[in-house]
Amino acid sequence: MKKFMRTRAAPSQPAPGAATPAPPALHKTNGITNGVGTGPRRDDHHSTLNRYWSESDECGDLGKGVSGLGLSAGVCAPLWEDPEFPAAASSLADRRFAHRSRWLRPHEICSRPRFLGDTAVDADLSPEQLEPESDEQFAARWSVEAGEAGDAHVCCAAAALALTPRLLARVAPPQSFRTRYTGLFRFRFWVFGVWREVTVDDRLPVRGGRLVASRALLPDDFTLPLLEKAYAKLHGSYAALRGGSVARALQELSGGVVQSFAPPRQPRALLFQVLNSAVPRSTLLVATVTPPSGPTEKEGAGRRLRNGLIPGQAYCVTGLARVREAAGDGDGDASGALVRVRAPAGRGEWAGAWARGGLQWRALAEPDRDLLARRAAQPGHFWMSFSDFARSFGRLELVHVGPDDWLSEPALHGKRPWRAVLARRRWRCGYNAGGPPRCRATAHTNPQFHVQVPRTEAGKCHVVVSVTQQYAVGPGSRERLHGIGFAVYELPAGAAPRRAALAAAALPDLRALDVTHESRAREVVTFFTLPPGQYLVVPHTHRPHVEAAFLLRILTDDHTDVWEVNDDNVIIRDIAAEFMDEGRSIPPELQAAIAKTLGKRETEEVRKYRSTAPVGHAGAPSSPSAHPQVDAAALLRLLRRVWRRVLPARPSLELCRALVALRDPGVRGRLGARELPALLARLALWRAALAPARCGRARVCAYRLRALLWACGVSASNKVLECLVLRFARGAYLSPAAYVTALARLHLAHERYRSLDAKLKSNPLSLEEMILMTIYS
Repeated sequence: MKKFMRTRAAPSQPAPGAATPAPPALHKTNGITNGVGTGPRRDDHHSTLNRYWSESDECGDLGKGVSGLGLSAGVCAPLWEDPEFPAAASSLADRRFAHRSRWLRPHEICSRPRFLGDTAVDADLSPEQLEPESDEQFAARWSVEAGEAGDAHVCCAAAALALTPRLLARVAPPQSFRTRYTGLFRFRFWVFGVWREVTVDDRLPVRGGRLVASRALLPDDFTLPLLEKAYAKLHGSYAALRGGSVARALQELSGGVVQSFAPPRQPRALLFQVLNSAVPRSTLLVATVTPPSGPTEKEGAGRRLRNGLIPGQAYCVTGLARVREAAGDGDGDASGALVRVRAPAGRGEWAGAWARGGLQWRALAEPDRDLLARRAAQPGHFWMSFSDFARSFGRLELVHVGPDDWLSEPALHGKRPWRAVLARRRWRCGYNAGGPPRCRATAHTNPQFHVQVPRTEAGKCHVVVSVTQQYAVGPGSRERLHGIGFAVYELPAGAAPRRAALAAAALPDLRALDVTHESRAREVVTFFTLPPGQYLVVPHTHRPHVEAAFLLRILTDDHTDVWEVNDDNVIIRDIAAEFMDEGRSIPPELQAAIAKTLGKRETEEVRKYRSTAPVGHAGAPSSPSAHPQVDAAALLRLLRRVWRRVLPARPSLELCRALVALRDPGVRGRLGARELPALLARLALWRAALAPARCGRARVCAYRLRALLWACGVSASNKVLECLVLRFARGAYLSPAAYVTALARLHLAHERYRSLDAKLKSNPLSLEEMILMTIYS
């Protein structure tokens, strides 16, 4: 397993460009020049659009990147136009908005467009070297309004992420409409553990003089419209953004572990415990008010309610407090808990109990009142009682931020970081797609991860477990999600964290602390508080035999040891060596079969020897009867006589070749006669181990292969077992012949490794020897 490191690539700082040349005179049919729209525009004389960019004056490093997208690196080139997401009705994918819509660049909409961080780009400085923007400008930038074709969820997620500037800059790096402007803007989104770059041009849909997409209260800022366009390109079209959620947008913009709650439906004690545990840690808490239901639900978003809150707007929980008395709490909140909330837009403050200037503040002592007032003095901050918070907000999203993002984001340094571990795995049919715990025969084969919580002064550890299944985004991709979940078990003290020990009979006997409901969602998350001890996390699908890739992330607020439960590749019991050392004998009928096979083989060898070797020749080989040997064909004849005693199915020539290679390090193609009794004893053991595991005369359940290997005296790691299933199983079953062949190949691999290890101590391995070891197996 590897550590959960989401390394953020710092935005490259391009070299300072030359002074921007004066823009050329604009043509009246500006929309036609850009390939969109028709006819003259009334406000053409207010536009400062430069239709062409010069490589020497403007392009810089970004111009070199644009050339890789199909733009020629000439002295003068037109502004870039995205061929993958054109300014056409297909990008909107909605006939209502495509009709009479024009696609314009920001310079055609306002005289001086702006982008987040453009001041630093123009001055060739890092954003940290500039003074932070004023509260009024920040509020206006993130006071957003979802357009007719816009997505309120991505607007809400972007506004919430604005409180962590470094995390937002990873999604929307600083860019400018003046310095090195080419019409191309780059964004990054998190897709199943990978940051995917999306490039778009700056042509935006406009109808009736207003943006069809989302827009900010700051009229000349185009950060949000371009971010939303890139997000629409990621999903295929603007229409594809419908049906999304704030949780999905937060996941793709932050890359964190997103956990969703519905406060009105949660038990108050559990909800307060979640808030009390998440607020002091590097977790973003984003709350939203559900818009009024009905046909005008989208119109209701953005309208202030009687309590002062605005539906569809992001509210971030920033703190908790307790007061001695919570007057006016109709729900009997005797604990006196208050929740501090911030609206990034600077508007939509709470107007109920504990609002600014409310009567409840008069009941507090003056020191307490002044302390709480100072903590909520910034614009957009306000206090409200916990009971009002639970009733007023319909959704609460917890974004658990990883340790690398915490390190790079100064806004989170006042909080306690998470420690994180990440693992990419796959459920594979026949190997580890065992299904939920109710499938007692196969559930133990699911991937298992051991979590050891040591004893600390706190006496408990907060743990977040997340399982994300692989999903598809983009044009033409239909997202088909499986039901997924996970179970958390408590291991008894001193339990051996080995796969063989946690078998089908042992796993159901463990104490299950939590078993999540199988949900057809991208991500399933649970927040735990665990005492010191050993625990087992078992991700699973909603039914067996379902193949899918998944991403497991385990976050803890204290040092814990997390590893995947695995076995070593070891031959525990070497039957052939035991047979030779202890001088065992095989049954008489097997001895007779061997003698009969060797007698016929010896007759053939003697006849061949007499016809080729001259009598009394000094270089003649010794008599073949001194060292009798059998090849694969002779071994096949032997096994056909006795296969019912030593094999679960009729032998094949391929199996005999694998058995000969098992004891043929010299690559002679033959097996010594002295090896035959031990070989038959080994085959008899394999047959005896298979008898109770057969699902019928013709097949064996592949999920029981690990237990079968253990019964045969072999232990295999997870990866080796997966390769055996891929190579020899058909679906979820193994044929008896494939089972024996798999065991033979596994023993052969151990033999080859021992010979390789001995050889490497003296001489290096040649390519020819490596080829021979790979082919002759």
